[in-house]
Amino acid sequence: MENYKYAVFFEAENLSDAELRQMQKYFKIRRRSGGGECEINKVGDTTYKISFMEREAQERVLERKDHVIKIEGQEEIHVLLRCENVVESSKQSKESPNQKCASAKSEEKVFKLDHYLLRFLSECKKPHSDLEKHVSLSSSTFKINIDSEELVVVKDPGTEDVYSLKKWEFVVDEAIETLKSRYIIHFEVESDKSAILEENSFLQSDNLKIYFEELTCLAVVVGERKEVEKILTFLSGLQNKQQVQKECCVSEKQFNLIKEEFEPYVKSNLPALKITQERAGILLKGPEKEVHAGENELLKLAKGIKEKRIPSHHPLMTFLESSGGIQHFQNRFQQSLRSPVMLETSGSDLLLLSLSDGALEEAAAAVQRDLCLETVRLENAQKSSAFTKLKEDLSKAVKQANHKSVKVELKYQDESTPDPKVQLVGYATEVSKLKNMVLEYKQNHQIHHVSLPLPCPEMVEHFSEILAIGGMKKSSVEIKPTSSPSPCVHLTGPRCEVESLKDSLESCLQRLATKRCEVKGPGVQQIFQSEGARILQSVKNSYMVRILPIDDKQKRGKVPKYMSSLSLPFTSASSQDSLVSDKEIDINVVVGSLEQQQADVFVAPMIQTNMTSTLIGSSLLNKAGQQLQNNFNNAKGKHKLKPGEVLEVDATPVLGCSKVFFVECAPKGNKHKSEKALRSGLRRIFELCKQNSWGSVALPVIGPGIVLSIPVKDSVNILTHEICEFLSGPTGCLDTICIAIMANYAHSEEMFQTVCGNLSAKMVDNTGKALFQSLTSDLDEIIIPVDGIELHLVFGDITNETTDAIVNTTDFKDFQTAGVCKDILTKAGPQIQAQLTGAQVASGQIFTTPPGGFPCKTIMHVCGERNPDVTKTLAKEIVVQCEHGFYRSVAIPAICAGQGGLDPNVVAKSILEGVKEGVQGANLQRLKNIRIILLKINVFLAFKAAAKQIFGSNTQLTAPAPLVLTSVTTRGRNATSIKHSGSTRSSRSHSVPLPVSLDLSSLVTSLPDTESTAAFLVIGHTNNDVSDACRDLQQAYKDQCSTHTFFADEIERLTQEEMDQLLSKVNSLHLQIEQSSSDGWVVKGQRNGVNEVVRLIQDALRRQVREKDQTFLFSQVTWCILGPRGIWQKVPKDANYKLEKRDVKDGIEDAQGVKWTVDLPKMEATSCDSGQVTALKRLENSSDFSLPIYWDNMSQGDLLKVIVLDPSSTEYKTVKHDFKMTVKKTVLNV
Repeated sequence: MENYKYAVFFEAENLSDAELRQMQKYFKIRRRSGGGECEINKVGDTTYKISFMEREAQERVLERKDHVIKIEGQEEIHVLLRCENVVESSKQSKESPNQKCASAKSEEKVFKLDHYLLRFLSECKKPHSDLEKHVSLSSSTFKINIDSEELVVVKDPGTEDVYSLKKWEFVVDEAIETLKSRYIIHFEVESDKSAILEENSFLQSDNLKIYFEELTCLAVVVGERKEVEKILTFLSGLQNKQQVQKECCVSEKQFNLIKEEFEPYVKSNLPALKITQERAGILLKGPEKEVHAGENELLKLAKGIKEKRIPSHHPLMTFLESSGGIQHFQNRFQQSLRSPVMLETSGSDLLLLSLSDGALEEAAAAVQRDLCLETVRLENAQKSSAFTKLKEDLSKAVKQANHKSVKVELKYQDESTPDPKVQLVGYATEVSKLKNMVLEYKQNHQIHHVSLPLPCPEMVEHFSEILAIGGMKKSSVEIKPTSSPSPCVHLTGPRCEVESLKDSLESCLQRLATKRCEVKGPGVQQIFQSEGARILQSVKNSYMVRILPIDDKQKRGKVPKYMSSLSLPFTSASSQDSLVSDKEIDINVVVGSLEQQQADVFVAPMIQTNMTSTLIGSSLLNKAGQQLQNNFNNAKGKHKLKPGEVLEVDATPVLGCSKVFFVECAPKGNKHKSEKALRSGLRRIFELCKQNSWGSVALPVIGPGIVLSIPVKDSVNILTHEICEFLSGPTGCLDTICIAIMANYAHSEEMFQTVCGNLSAKMVDNTGKALFQSLTSDLDEIIIPVDGIELHLVFGDITNETTDAIVNTTDFKDFQTAGVCKDILTKAGPQIQAQLTGAQVASGQIFTTPPGGFPCKTIMHVCGERNPDVTKTLAKEIVVQCEHGFYRSVAIPAICAGQGGLDPNVVAKSILEGVKEGVQGANLQRLKNIRIILLKINVFLAFKAAAKQIFGSNTQLTAPAPLVLTSVTTRGRNATSIKHSGSTRSSRSHSVPLPVSLDLSSLVTSLPDTESTAAFLVIGHTNNDVSDACRDLQQAYKDQCSTHTFFADEIERLTQEEMDQLLSKVNSLHLQIEQSSSDGWVVKGQRNGVNEVVRLIQDALRRQVREKDQTFLFSQVTWCILGPRGIWQKVPKDANYKLEKRDVKDGIEDAQGVKWTVDLPKMEATSCDSGQVTALKRLENSSDFSLPIYWDNMSQGDLLKVIVLDPSSTEYKTVKHDFKMTVKKTVLNV
C-alpha cells in the first residue's frame, strides 16, 4: 500500500468483487485507460479509491475523467473520477476532449485516438484506404503518430475558397466520427478468453486485427463493428463449451473457516475459477484444469478443520437457532479467540468447528458455561391469583432481558394441571435471574384460605364500601364476601398476605360505629330508590358514612290492586279488564274448513251434547283422533248441556288450537228457540275468550244446513251482531277473529257476501267508535303486475264491470240458460243477441259486437269449445285485439268453467298462460288493465293458486275484499286508487262510561295499607356522625313528600274507568289516601306522585265536559268519510267535533286510526300515509227518523226524491245482489 501513493476517487453503489476485478484490470492497462499498476479499495459507503504507483498514470486517467467500462453480461459502468488535491495541468478546450485544434495558421486538426485503432488503420489496407477516402473528401491529407496516439489531418493549401476554416473543421469532424463508429475496439481482460483468442489467431482478416499484451492477459480486438461482434459471439460460445463445474461437500461454516486461505490461492493461481456457495456445498466453475485444482485445494484445507460435539437438549438447540445465539457466539469467538470458531446444530447436539484445537476447547467451555436450561415445578398455582401476577412479572422480565437481543426464553408446561412447570432456557445470567423470581414466588405465594365472620348480612353486598371507609389498601389477596350459610368474607392468597389482611380487617370492623335507621311512610322505599338516591349520596359525603339498605325479609306484602278487591262496592266484573289495554281486533274471513285453521280456540256446534251430531264436529274428530273424543267425554262427565251453554274441551296436538268450544244448539223446528240458543252460545264463547285471555278464535257460520236449518242471512246476522256487541266492550287479550266458510256449500257465495257486508257496515258504531281494525278475506282482489300492465283476479259479477271491453263466453246457440251469457246479453239488449244468432265463428276466433246497453265500448264473444288449448288461444287473442282496438281495460269471465263444465284448475291455467303469452314481450302501449271476473269461490281459489305458480307469489298485491259481488267502485282504473296502503293506526277508541255513584266511606275503609318501612345500616367512624346521618335520612324523606286534600264532589262525577285509573295510579305510585273529614280525602306520598293524581282528577273532569259536548253534537250532526270499500263510515266523535267546529288544521283520525288532512271547501280528505283522496259529507240527524248514512240530506221542502243508482256504486250492487237472491232475473237498472 505504501507504493500506491497517487489516488483518484469515484462514486458507485455496491460493486461486487467481480466488478472490482474487471475495473482494476481496466485501469492497469495504459492503452485502455491511460493508467498503470494500481489497487482499488472501498473507503466509504459509496466511495472507492484507485491508488496508482506513478503520478503520470494518475494524471493520464484524470485527463479523461469519464471512463466507460464494459463488463460482459452486464450494463456498462460509467466512472467519473475526481482528485481534490491534484490540479489539472491544462484545461480542456471547448472542442471535444479527445481532439485538439492547431492554430489557424497551420490549418490542421489533431485527433486523439486509441493506440490500437491507430495501429489497425496503419497496418490494414482496407481501413487505411477508407480513412484516405474520408479525409480526401475534405481536401485534406493525414498522418498517423502511433507513439503519441494522434491522427493529424492537414488542410490542402489553396482550398480556402472552397472551405472556410469552420466548415472544414466540421467536415473533418464528421468524417472521423463516421470512421470511429465503423471501426470499434474491444478489450478482453479475462485470461481464459484471451487464451482462446490467442489460440485462434487465424480469425484475423483485413477487417479484423487481434493484438496481445505480453505482460498481461489482455487481448485487444479491433475491426469493423460486425466483425468484432461476430468474433465475440464465437468467443463466448467457445468459452462456455470449455467450462465445467464441480460441487464440493464443504458446508458454509467450514468454508468460512478456510475462506481466507482458499480465496488468495484461487486469485493468484486460478484466475478463471468462479466460486459460488450453494445450499449443499461449494460450487466451483471454470476451466476443467482450474476446477480440478481448486477442488483438491479446497478439500485439503477442509481436512484441517477440527470438530467438537457437545451433547445438549432440544430446547437449547431451538433457542440457539431462534435467538441468533449461534451468530452471537461466532462473533464473540471471532474477537476473543486467536482462531475463528463456527457453530452448527446437529439434532440435539451442538457441533463446534475450528482450525485450532485450543480455540475449540475454549469455545466449548464458554458455550457450556454460558448456556443454561432450568425447569421449576410449582404447586397449586392454578388456584392462586399470585400465579397470574408471577406470569406477568416473568413476562416483563423476559421483555426487559430481550430488549436488545434474545437472551432468554420462557415456556409453561402442564399449565392445566394443579402443578405446572416453568421452563427457562437461555444465557446463564438471565436464566438465573428468572429462576430466582420463581423460587421467591414458591416461598412467599403458596395458596392459603381463611374466613372472617361479619356482624351484619348487609355488609356482604357492600363489603367494598366497608373496605373503603376503613381505609384498607389494595392487596393481592382475593376477597370474596358471602352470606351463605352465614355472613362472612373469604380471604384467599399468599399465606403471609392473607394473615396480615385478616388482622387488619378485624381491627377495622371493631373501630367502626354502626346504627340501624328506619324511615316509615307511604312509598318510602321507592323514594329512596329514585329521588332519594341523590340525598343518600349527599348524606354519605357529608358525614363520611356508608348507608346500606337492610333486607329484614319482613317487607310489606304486595299491595293488592284496587280493581281486584271484592270488598269495594263499585267494582264490577269487567273493571279489572278495563285497566288492561284492549288489543286492536283483526277479522279474517277465510275459505276452508274449521280444522284447517290456526287459532287458540275453535268453535263447533253440537246437539244433545253429541260432538259428532254436526259435520263440523265429525271433521274435527277425524283429524284429531280418539283423544279428542276422550277429552270431550272427560269435560262433559255426566252433565247434559242446555241450549246456549258451552263445553270447553282440551284440543289435541294435531289440531291447530289449544281449546275447542262446543256450543249446544237447539234442533230445527223452532226457529225462535234455535236463534236464541245460538245468540246465547256465541255470547258465552266470546266471554270465555276474554276471561281466559285467549288471543284468537276461529268459528264457522253456525245455522245453515240440515241439522239446524237456520237461513243463511239470519245465521250471518246473528254471528255478526254478536261479534259487534262483544267488540263494543272490553275484549281482553283477543286480537283475531277468524270466520271459516266452506267453498263447496250451495250458499257459500251468499254466506261470504253477507258476512263481509254486515261487518263492513258495522265497522263504526253509532257512537263513532271503531269496533275492529281490519277486515280481510281469502277472496280479496289480487293485483299482479305483468310487463307494465295490471292483471286483476276479482271475485264478483261481470255485469257490474265498466271496463272498455267485456268478454262474453257463449256457444253461439243457447242464449236463455241462466249464466254469464244470458246476464250480459240481457243488459246489452236484444239487438246484440240478434247479431249472435246464426253467427259462424271459427275455432279460437273472437266475434265482436257493439256494447248495446252494456256500459262498455265493445263486447267480445268467444267459445272455448270445452278445450283448454282453445281457451288459452282465446285469452291471448283477447289481449292482442284489445291492444289493436285501443282499449285500456278488459273484463274476462272464467271461460268454460260454468256451463262449459271444465275443471276450474284447467280453466285457470289456460286463461292465465294465454294472458301471459299475450302480454310478455309485447310492449303493450294501450291496454293497461286486465280483469278476470270470477263468480264462484272455488273458481276464484283455483285462479289464485294458478297465479302463484305462473307469476310467482312474490308479485301479488292484495286489494280489500269486496262487500258484494264486486270489489271496486270504479272499473277500468288503477286499483291502487281505492286499496288501503299501510297506515299508521292508533288504538281503538272507547267512549267514556257514565259516572257511577260511589260509597266514599266504604272506599276509605277498604283501601289497603300502603305504609312501608325503609331500613338502613349506617356505618361511620364515630357515633355522632352515624346519628347525624340517621337524622338527615328522616328529614330527607319528609322533604320529598307532600299532601293534597280533595272533596267528594270532585270525584263523584268520575266514571268507573276513570276511578279505576285513579286507584291504579295511587297503587303504582305507592300513595296513601286517608279520610280527613266527612267529605274530605287526603292523599299522601311522594310529591311527584301526588301531583300526578291531582292532574289525573283535573284531566278527567275536563274530558267529561268535552265528551259531553262531543256526544251531544254527534246526536245532532254526523260527519262521514267514504271508506276504502266504497261504504260511507261515520267518523269518531272527536273527529266529528273537529269537523263541525272546523278545527282541522292538525287533521283528523278515522275509526281505524288512519290520519287524514282535510279540505272542507272541497269536502275531501287526503290520507297522510298513502296520499289517497276520499270524500266527506255532513248529515243532519232528525229526531224522529234516522236515514242510512249512505243517503244524502234532502233539500228543505222536498217530500219525495227519486234517484237512479249508479251501476258502479256499492248501494246499486247491494240492491241487485239481494234482488237476485230471490228472483233469477237480470237487473237492468235500479
